[in-house]
Amino acid sequence: MPVRLPADDAYFVMLYLDDVSHCDIRPDGSLTAARLYPRGSICLVDLKDGVSIMLQSRLDSLAFVVPYDVFDELGELMTDLAACSLQCRRGKADMMIDHMGKALLPLFGRSDPIATTTLRHVAIALCTHLLQDYGRMPDIDAACGSEPSILSDMQEKAAKDYVLDNLQKNLSVSLIAAAAGVSTRQLSLGFRQATGVTPYQWLMQMRIGRAKDLLGQRSLSLQTIAHRCGFTDHSHFSRAFMRETGMTPSTWRSYKLQ
Repeated sequence: MPVRLPADDAYFVMLYLDDVSHCDIRPDGSLTAARLYPRGSICLVDLKDGVSIMLQSRLDSLAFVVPYDVFDELGELMTDLAACSLQCRRGKADMMIDHMGKALLPLFGRSDPIATTTLRHVAIALCTHLLQDYGRMPDIDAACGSEPSILSDMQEKAAKDYVLDNLQKNLSVSLIAAAAGVSTRQLSLGFRQATGVTPYQWLMQMRIGRAKDLLGQRSLSLQTIAHRCGFTDHSHFSRAFMRETGMTPSTWRSYKLQ
């Protein structure tokens, strides 16, 4: 039975819950040799060109689609884990993902707040694990020789202008990339080369910069400033501001306006 996944700016993670045998379908339609994937192992593949396999036995598995920009956005909290790409693996035993999958199974089909919160935390843990164990940062010199990984001055400017014009909105790396007319991968690598930070980190820096300007207006509440700068709420604003400046917004305001 053929299984085809379309091209996407994402990675695909398959956790095998039972032994399964399948082979790859090449672009010309021919098949590779069948391979046994044991229970508890994973396949981590890049969907940039799509993936096609031919099942040779029953498939019992959990699958996760992880967009590229999720890893970039994790840089807000864990800058040392930011990576431009993941090393793909097939049939690799991964005890951590196996445990996560087994923990997730009882939550499927539930819609209560506890299940939703748990799923969100497990998703963050999964992405962090993927970055820690499979993340890689391409050599900058090598990247400079690869045309798709470089942003032109116009593309960099378009990305920055879009961010500055839309700070109040719920922005993602994929939206910024679309505004610049490039893929999320090209934006992530090219932007880091040009600025030293990821697009998401630059977005947060710009939001904090605008917040500092608005904090000079005593008539504006912290909640209003958070909203105008694109933070989800006052708590999100305070955490981000503290990471950037070492002070809470209210402390910074008092210190600067005294």
